[in-house]
Amino acid sequence: MKKIFVAVLCAWGILYAVSAWAVVFLWMDEKGVMQISDNLNQVPKEFRGLITENPPDKKEQGSIGYWRDANGNFHFVRISAPPSAQKPPELTPKKIEQIQKTAYNPENDMVLRGKPNPEVLTARVEKILTPSTIQLASGEKLRYQGIGFPAELSPDSAAYKQTMSYEKSLLQGKTVKILFDRKKKDAQGFLLGEVFLGMEIFVNGDLVLKGYAQTKTEAPNLEYMKLYRKLEDNARKNNLGIWQEISAK
Repeated sequence: MKKIFVAVLCAWGILYAVSAWAVVFLWMDEKGVMQISDNLNQVPKEFRGLITENPPDKKEQGSIGYWRDANGNFHFVRISAPPSAQKPPELTPKKIEQIQKTAYNPENDMVLRGKPNPEVLTARVEKILTPSTIQLASGEKLRYQGIGFPAELSPDSAAYKQTMSYEKSLLQGKTVKILFDRKKKDAQGFLLGEVFLGMEIFVNGDLVLKGYAQTKTEAPNLEYMKLYRKLEDNARKNNLGIWQEISAK
């Protein structure tokens, strides 16, 4: 599973730090204010185009460029800018840690988008059985890996009905790709998988992000648990979907 997972991430073009901290990106906006983010997707498009696989420590292209500091962070510059604007102060480990804690926006997380490994199962969704399970055109039943709908919320609850309605509109009759972890079936014989709709939606993560599901740790399938926990924290804080009813109990 590890090899498949790494291939998926490489295909998405996600950058990871070699150092102890995550890579961060720094640039000056049109108002002259220094901006910092650990998410490449938030960097202005003109600068994003400079980043390639195995990027060099320094690069200039036309009127823009970047240089990398000792921690591997990218400092984007406009070549015509004054020297004082081209080299902001060195980031400390404490500052980087603060950025990691405050800059995370689940909706911009690149893991939620992308093309899954082409060798995984391609199938059509025949029917949404419950908020946690779907039936494929082959007749096989699949349970979303790593997430689930809370048992304490009944089929009569508003959250249950909203989740079923959302999943039907999103998936029913659609062709999806399914990525498997180490354990491919549960005790009931249901497939356990991560479901992708086209190149835009990682369904498991999308359901947690919008408050339609919660994390469900089931060893040995643990690949996406860190992501699910981040998304669940965001949904809880914003009282979305299931969390609105759970908090009211």
